[in-house]
Amino acid sequence: MALKFKTVFSQLQMKIIFGEWPEGYRIPTEMELCDQYGVSRVTIRRALDGLVRQGYISRTRGRGSFVLFKRKVIGLGYPQVPMKGEDSQKNGYYKILLKEKVEASSTDLTQMHFSDNPTDRELWHFKSLHIVDGKPSVLSDYYVTSRFGQEIALLGDESERSFFDLVSWHVGQKCHFVQGKVAAINPNEEICKQLGIDCSSASLWCRGLCVLDDGTVIGRCTKVFNGLMYEFAVEDQSNVSVGG
Repeated sequence: MALKFKTVFSQLQMKIIFGEWPEGYRIPTEMELCDQYGVSRVTIRRALDGLVRQGYISRTRGRGSFVLFKRKVIGLGYPQVPMKGEDSQKNGYYKILLKEKVEASSTDLTQMHFSDNPTDRELWHFKSLHIVDGKPSVLSDYYVTSRFGQEIALLGDESERSFFDLVSWHVGQKCHFVQGKVAAINPNEEICKQLGIDCSSASLWCRGLCVLDDGTVIGRCTKVFNGLMYEFAVEDQSNVSVGG
C-alpha cells in the first residue's frame, strides 16, 4: 500500500510540476485514476490527500479536484531592472540574512579591477532570501565591491528590491547578469532549511557576474532556486562587454 501510494503521488506530482496538468486543470476523478493506475481507491485518495497537504491541488466535494500549483518563468539572462522614475512591480520581498566584509580572491581582483591598495581589496558579502507569497524562492549570495556594497549595508534587512535592483536604482544604469554558469546540485542542509526543500532532490544553481551598462563589474553572485516555484528560460543575449 505504502509503495503504491508513493508511486502514484510522485507520478501525479510530476504531471503538475511539468505542466501537463496546468493551474486550474480539473484532474480525473478518483475512479478514473484507479483505472489508470490499477490501484485501489484508498491508494488514490492517499495520493490526492498528499497533494492537497503540499499545496498542489484543492478538492471540493461535488466539484472535483483542481490544480493550484503554478510556477513562474524566470530568464537566466539579464534581469529587468526598473530605472529611476519607473514603477517597481511588487513581487514578494527580499530579506538579508547576512552582511559581512570578506577578502577578495585573486579571481575577484582580476574580474573587478581592484587597485593595488591592500585596503581596497575587500568585498561585501550579502546573503539574501527572496520570499514570494510567503514562500522562500531563491537563496542568493552577492559579493560586491565596497563602492556599491557600502550603500546597501546601510539599508534595512528587508526590501521589495533585490540587491542589484537597488544598485541600479542608485546609479541610474541597468545591471546585467553575464558569463553565467548553470548546474543542477544537491543542496546542503543549510540551503534546504532556508528554502524549505527536500535535500534529496536536485536544485538549480547558477553563478555569474553583475555588470552595469558601461561595463563596470560590480560583483559576482550565486543563486539556488526553489525548483518547485520556478521553471527556467535560457536566452543568449551576450551583447554587453565587460569593462577592461
